Amino acid sequence: MNEASLHPFFRLLIGEILAKIPRVSTVQEISQAIEHLDVRDQMRLLHDLPAYLKIQPDDVAWLKVAEPAFEFWNNPEDAIYDEL
Repeated sequence: MNEASLHPFFRLLIGEILAKIPRVSTVQEISQAIEHLDVRDQMRLLHDLPAYLKIQPDDVAWLKVAEPAFEFWNNPEDAIYDEL
């Protein structure tokens, strides 16, 4: 996939990431670049990433439906594991 075929949002976002880290080519470098984005851009990326990765909307919906099944892990006793 070349840059010209990307949605304008992703061209803009990729441009912002590349402006912060000169060369992004590995998963680790991409992760570091995302960490350098402000929270608003991270949320935009999280919202639009499934489409960029060609994940079907139905698959994303199933993941959302499954989220409450894991709510029991969201408690103070297990909070220490949240940062792993």
